[in-house]
Amino acid sequence: MISIIVVYNNERTLDEVLLKSLKNQTAKFELITLDNTEGKFRSAAEALNYGGKRATGRYIMFIHQDVELDSASWLERVEKILDGLPSLGIAGVAGMGEMGGSHEERKRGCISDCGEVWGNPIQRPEEVQTLDECLLIVPNSIFSKMQFDEKTFDHWHCYAVDYCLSVKQMGLITYVIPAFVYHRSLRRNVENLLRYQKRLYKKHRKNYKEIYTTCGDISQLKFLKLRLRSPIELVSPLYMRLFPDWLKILRKELVNCDRVLDLGCGYNSTLQYCNVPFSVGVESFNPYLQESKKKGIHNQYIKADIRKIEFQPEAFDAVVAIEVLEHLTKQEGAQLLNKMERWATKKIIITTPNGYLWQDGYDDNPLQEHKSGWSIEELRNFEFKVFGINGWKSLRGYMGLIKYRPGFLWRRISDLTQKMTYYYPKLAFQLLAIKQIDEGDGK
Repeated sequence: MISIIVVYNNERTLDEVLLKSLKNQTAKFELITLDNTEGKFRSAAEALNYGGKRATGRYIMFIHQDVELDSASWLERVEKILDGLPSLGIAGVAGMGEMGGSHEERKRGCISDCGEVWGNPIQRPEEVQTLDECLLIVPNSIFSKMQFDEKTFDHWHCYAVDYCLSVKQMGLITYVIPAFVYHRSLRRNVENLLRYQKRLYKKHRKNYKEIYTTCGDISQLKFLKLRLRSPIELVSPLYMRLFPDWLKILRKELVNCDRVLDLGCGYNSTLQYCNVPFSVGVESFNPYLQESKKKGIHNQYIKADIRKIEFQPEAFDAVVAIEVLEHLTKQEGAQLLNKMERWATKKIIITTPNGYLWQDGYDDNPLQEHKSGWSIEELRNFEFKVFGINGWKSLRGYMGLIKYRPGFLWRRISDLTQKMTYYYPKLAFQLLAIKQIDEGDGK
């Protein structure tokens, strides 16, 4: 039997993703859920050790709240695979091998991660150096001898990689197994990642000249780079206050907006970063709609063409359209802006490129094509206040990607320009337009 340990901070995601996929499993299992909504556990290692010590199954599976097993027989099939693995120390569904000339070539296992396919498919279990932390399976007999390192990894990074490298010192093997899952992650958490990569390297550098992880490779050269970059982390809180991400502005604008309509919500809406009590997502491309549903970003979903959908006047506190207008003709966009004003009681928020930016369809979604470009003057004619976001326009190109290399340096330069472009939107890559609707003036 497999004991399943999950630490969660979002009960809706837990219910809609992991628990729903466990509901009809053909194999018996033990489920141990650990509520961390109030920050009871300071680190992943602390939480997983707490749960693992209570497990009674032959195998202990540590899994994220936003991982979905791909079939009802997943646990049954995996348990049979595990029973046949010699010298098993730890297993997972995605990891990094030591063979290959590049990061991409070393990827082993295949999963859906943040809506995209990650890795290289395998037909049978393969030995690897490290595993991704989204799903880990450890024999209970091994876990009873060695738990996760709570002292060194007192946060939420690198604990899994450390465990993989540590079991090898016990003469055991780390495996990737052919078992597909959907990692319905909303975003990648990289806060303090460099700090813990540095700790990881210090702990294991005597045995490994290079450590390959799904979050990047670490070597002596890169360790030196980490030492140089660590001071940046120390000033990052000040940096973020001086050069805030536009999402911080969005969160502030949506304070006291209890009902929000998200038009063209896509599969990874920015509303996931906002504490909105109730939101409705409208999307016409079904794969995006289903992916967003799996993630549980919105409370309610509507599959509809935003050009044709209708709502009652003043049905929402705020109506947002993030990167939507450019996908409509100028006439369709103008009509939508007028309808948004009728539906909102407090404000309308939109973002769009500064002028026309060519983009074709992708993801097999013809709706991704750009059909129009909007200027500051045109948005002001609709009585919007317009600000500039995502830095200086000349630094970015197709799909908003930084044009120049090294990317890390030019992204920092782009951030530095944000303070200026916010107030001088003509210089900005994107426009943030906000329209306040006077109370009682909804149309």
